[in-house]
Amino acid sequence: MTEPARADAPDVIERFAALVALVAERPAAAAEQRTLVREVVAAAKRQGAVITPGEDGTLTSGGQPLDLPFLAKRFKSYGIEELGITGKAAVADLLDLARMLAAEPSGTDPAAAFAGRAAVLDSKALPRRLRPRSAEPPAPPPATETPPIPRASDPVRRAPEPADQDEPMRLERALAVPVPSNPGLASAVVQLAAAEADNEDGGQLSAALDELSQQADLAFRQGRHDDLVEAMAAIVGLEHLALERDSSDERRQLFNHALKRLTIRPMLLRQLAVMRHTRHDDEVARTRLQAILYRYGTYGADALADEYISAPTSEARKICLGALRELRRTHDALLLLARSTSLTDVREAASILGELHDATSEAILLELLHHPEARARRAAVAALGNFTSPSSLEAIATVLEDESPGVRLRAVSALGARRDARVLALLAPVIEREPNTEVHFSAVGAIGSVATPEAVQLLIRVAQGEGAHPNRRSAPLRILACTALVAIRSPTAMAAVQALRDDRDAAVREASMRLVAQASRRSTTSSQAIVAQP
Repeated sequence: MTEPARADAPDVIERFAALVALVAERPAAAAEQRTLVREVVAAAKRQGAVITPGEDGTLTSGGQPLDLPFLAKRFKSYGIEELGITGKAAVADLLDLARMLAAEPSGTDPAAAFAGRAAVLDSKALPRRLRPRSAEPPAPPPATETPPIPRASDPVRRAPEPADQDEPMRLERALAVPVPSNPGLASAVVQLAAAEADNEDGGQLSAALDELSQQADLAFRQGRHDDLVEAMAAIVGLEHLALERDSSDERRQLFNHALKRLTIRPMLLRQLAVMRHTRHDDEVARTRLQAILYRYGTYGADALADEYISAPTSEARKICLGALRELRRTHDALLLLARSTSLTDVREAASILGELHDATSEAILLELLHHPEARARRAAVAALGNFTSPSSLEAIATVLEDESPGVRLRAVSALGARRDARVLALLAPVIEREPNTEVHFSAVGAIGSVATPEAVQLLIRVAQGEGAHPNRRSAPLRILACTALVAIRSPTAMAAVQALRDDRDAAVREASMRLVAQASRRSTTSSQAIVAQP
């Protein structure tokens, strides 16, 4: 299905067409797809391209025809009137677009369906012009009892783009201005309060802000952290009052400048994040620290996220997590971490997102499932294990076909931990075709945790050595299935294990008798304990 492009076609178009053809022909070839999409990104950075359909239905670029009939057919079906690929295009977006174009058109209005799915793509990195949607939206699919297994062509659910890191957050409520015990600091606060009340003299306000920010910086360098908090709380609290009275750009910029000066020292905000959990029992300090971190927007959330990772106790992490939930820019900070080139940052972001387990956190984790590094995808799957939404179940199901055995293993573990009857339909194919022994064995154990009658029947087949898997006769695998059946301890499960005492495999026979005997002893002991109670 791979199509040749004209020799004079831009390199980026040729590679992108090859990517679409590869996805259509071999949707499970994830490793090859990732390699090719990286080549598209590299080519786009050298020279972007714009593709448009000609009057005869063929594609053109810069007025030159392109011999790409498969891609041209998809452009026509999906109503694409123009598509650009710029040097800012991300790997995840290009792979999503290729999957959308590779998918066979379906439904009454495939162009409208494509437009809806393409809305998640970055319109600046991949500018496009689409045919207007039809007035009547396609009817929703009928509800089913179990979530469908997503297809390889399904797009990535993208998280909302983060706000500008340097954009400050205005407080939603007033913060009481402290009355410091330190004489120099108290004098600076009084001067700033007087200047804030005087709307006419901007020079006086600027001088007062400089004085108080210098006092705060000195307190930080000298280790007077209580004075630091009082100074910064005074600036933040008086800023709120000032902008309530007069929100002119001049006053806003003066306060912004004073607060930015303090964050030249990277550890200052981190010290505030440390105090956020060490002073948690002090209501006044807690309120001031939370307001200051809130005011610093993305930077404040980033400092709290760093402290959460390195917090010395579980109680400290719990406090940091609660503080992160109260900040408006937490997800912006975590999204930037998740898109970092540092694998450590990505894994730490996934860990926090899994603990937050809200809708925006889930969207960021779903995006991470398409990360080129297997360890990042594994961290995302582990974090999604904390979610209970249908979309998280579907997302984990797609990872069962990941190229990395470690990622597939984590997906199986996450599904087994749910103890949800719906996961049986997802794990059953793994029993039949999984090539990795560790993942295969883990799937058997996960099915045992489901413990439904259907799960019992599947385990019985494995225990009896049935099925299509090449290792179906493996004694360790069959014994593992027997162990899972005994753990379920239903009459059907126990009868199936007991029947294997006559199996032709000596190891299976021995395991069958031992497991049944152990189950009998546990039952007897439990009964005696109940009878012995007064």
